[in-house]
Amino acid sequence: MTVSGILGWLNIRYLSLAVRLPDEIYDGQETYVSLQVENHKRFVPSFLLRVELEGACGGFHLVDRTGSETTSLAVTFQGRGRKELSQAVVSSPFPINFFIRSTTLPLNAHCVVFPRPVPCGPPAGPADGRSRGVVESRGRGYEGEMETIAEYTGVEPLKLVHWRLSARHENLKVKQLTAMADVPLMLDLAKLPGRSMDERLSCGVWIVNRSIRANRPVGLIAGSKVYRPDISRLHRLRLLTELALHGSR
Repeated sequence: MTVSGILGWLNIRYLSLAVRLPDEIYDGQETYVSLQVENHKRFVPSFLLRVELEGACGGFHLVDRTGSETTSLAVTFQGRGRKELSQAVVSSPFPINFFIRSTTLPLNAHCVVFPRPVPCGPPAGPADGRSRGVVESRGRGYEGEMETIAEYTGVEPLKLVHWRLSARHENLKVKQLTAMADVPLMLDLAKLPGRSMDERLSCGVWIVNRSIRANRPVGLIAGSKVYRPDISRLHRLRLLTELALHGSR
């Protein structure tokens, strides 16, 4: 019993944890996070480790001496806003599965949880004059301005063939154009559907994701803050962060 107690105590000592969080986390939705455990013991491995984080559990059969292992956990965060992961519980039944020993290891991870997206009806048109007009997207299309000249691959329409330039080369050359984005949409948080602020925020998240993924620029008016319409991924995350933190700073 004494030997097993010492081995069990040593098995969960001299360990450290690190967690990697995705940049999109939504309230009440399962999110996969990456969890790494590192064994700082120089001479002995750690066996049968169980890590509990925010109600989710992951296991490691063996973490070699001075080694590390990584696993994924399906974590569900509750509530929007800033979240801090300060600690996780590590336990193990090693060596004889008679006692389960546990310890708490510190974490230093922070994230912003976005409101849960809820389908709702988007506004029928631009909210104000700031959202009128069309913009060019960063993707390829057949209606925008010429971006570059490329080799003909057989899938491009003949109207894109650059005949004058092709006459100077052995192969056909085609014009690559930018795609035209849809009419920009300006969202006013105060005018979104919903009986409460949380419902309007959830509606806003759904519209932002749905519109930008459909190549439609979206802007946002949140009180005194105004975000001009754009379609970049960074802009989408910026809008989602504003919706997550609105009224909670």
